[in-house]
Amino acid sequence: MLFKNAEMRRPFLLAIPEAVFGLIVGVVLLKISDSTSLVLWVMTPTLVLFICIFLVASWSFAKKIRAFTLQAKQSLQNKRDLQFDDFNEGDLAEMKNVFQSMALAHARQAQRLEEEKGLLQQSLVDITHQIKTPLSSLSLTAESLMGEDVSAAERKRAARKILDTTDHIDALVATLLKLSRLDAEAVTFRQNTFTVQALIDSACEPMEIAMEVRDVTLVKNVPAGIEITSDLLWLKEALMNIVKNCMEHTPAGGTVSVDVRDAATTTEIVVCHTGPGISEEDLPHLFERYYRGKDAGPNSVGIGLAFTDQVVRALGGAVEAQNRPAGGAMFTVRLKK
Repeated sequence: MLFKNAEMRRPFLLAIPEAVFGLIVGVVLLKISDSTSLVLWVMTPTLVLFICIFLVASWSFAKKIRAFTLQAKQSLQNKRDLQFDDFNEGDLAEMKNVFQSMALAHARQAQRLEEEKGLLQQSLVDITHQIKTPLSSLSLTAESLMGEDVSAAERKRAARKILDTTDHIDALVATLLKLSRLDAEAVTFRQNTFTVQALIDSACEPMEIAMEVRDVTLVKNVPAGIEITSDLLWLKEALMNIVKNCMEHTPAGGTVSVDVRDAATTTEIVVCHTGPGISEEDLPHLFERYYRGKDAGPNSVGIGLAFTDQVVRALGGAVEAQNRPAGGAMFTVRLKK
């Protein structure tokens, strides 16, 4: 088993001819001479050389093992880009390959943990920064209720503002946490086959009452029978952000339309509105996180469309925004079949 390793086999093979030669010389001398001391004098260098070869081989072998052990310790200390000394073949070469793979896997895992730690820290900073303003508003509104001369109508308005602010904080934190999960790739998407009609209906339903209050008409042009395979819940939330954005930028009397185009390899969902178009200055940055365009509402923090973009890309699709020639904005979500 030991001689499977070239580091031990080669010295042994080199020593065999030398030992055979010494043995032959010793036998010949015994036949032609009766002097035992002469035979020993010839055989001793052969034995010494044989021992020296093995000592050198053992020393070289032990040196490689020590270097190998040191490199393994460095791997445990998160030293990266380690290259273990090469063994030619056999058990030691196999052990080297296993340790090399373990070291690389350990380095990748350590790097991944560092990245996730950075993402977690950034997420906490984002959440803290984004809820600071609504919390301040909540505190000021609560203080206003403590006055003795506050009328019943003012108390009612303040209570309504508190409820709206808490709902806003709740939705904000929920979206930020989802973004953090997407950043950390901690989301397991569930692939199911469903109709595009079911997706559009579920995404638009929560906005229908708000559109009616705003006097905004919702028009859906969805051919029957078109199916896609994706994660319905995540895709629904992504689409809801687009519909909500279009509703908020559509004036009273305007229209938000949802159209579906079925192509050979993709299904396109196009959401348009008849409000003002997107500023040319804002258009390239529309899907950037925390970017607020000049037409953004007072409660906008710039994460809705960023969330949509990240979800759609994670599901293998793409989303883009542009202005329509006839006026208004148009968002196109392309999903692979």
